Amino acid sequence: MPLPVQLPAAADFDTFVAGRNAEAVALVRALAEGEETGVVCLHGVAGSGRTHLLQAAVRCAHQAGRSAMYLDLASPLESSLLEGLEALQLLALDRADRRAGDSGWERSLFDLFNRLREQGHGLLVALDRPPAEAGFGLPDLATRLGWGPVYALQPPGGETLVEALRRHARVRGLGLPQEVIEYLLRRERRDLASLLALLDRLDRAALAAQRRLTIPFVREVLAVGRNRD
Repeated sequence: MPLPVQLPAAADFDTFVAGRNAEAVALVRALAEGEETGVVCLHGVAGSGRTHLLQAAVRCAHQAGRSAMYLDLASPLESSLLEGLEALQLLALDRADRRAGDSGWERSLFDLFNRLREQGHGLLVALDRPPAEAGFGLPDLATRLGWGPVYALQPPGGETLVEALRRHARVRGLGLPQEVIEYLLRRERRDLASLLALLDRLDRAALAAQRRLTIPFVREVLAVGRNRD
């Protein structure tokens, strides 16, 4: 069995703003807490929150005293590592479609799905596209992944994006004034993944300089980053 992945501190349900994904979030949480079983499949574009939800589910399961693991299948792993994972009460497989077209991996995933189902344990899977469009060469695998609910996650925008930034800043203990949020949204890419990477950079810069986040300070940090590029 592979070693457990260290989950980021911000990967929990409290920092995830459900918005239009409320139904999916509620079901994922129920699966994590053991109130639901079976397979749940999430798909969506980068920044839609797939990884966050999978990691939040695993953290939630651990807090409930349940065995759970998060695996990123885009990482360099051998398919043999899937052996025995059916013992987990919840397994979260991120970017599973990165193994599409690899017959050995597809067969291992198919067999693991069947073993998890026999045990009555939960499986969370994240893909770029719906199972039927993910490029799996083994038709039965795509069919199995679609047996349960399949949700297309919608990336945050507008007030949902603003609230997500506030929550992530709060977890870091970072003061993030509304005027700074508005400044960032006017000048930077309005996708959560990019903004969180920027928030991390601002957090480190503020800590090193012992400064609060103000528009002049943020402007300085952004200018330094662009000059390095």
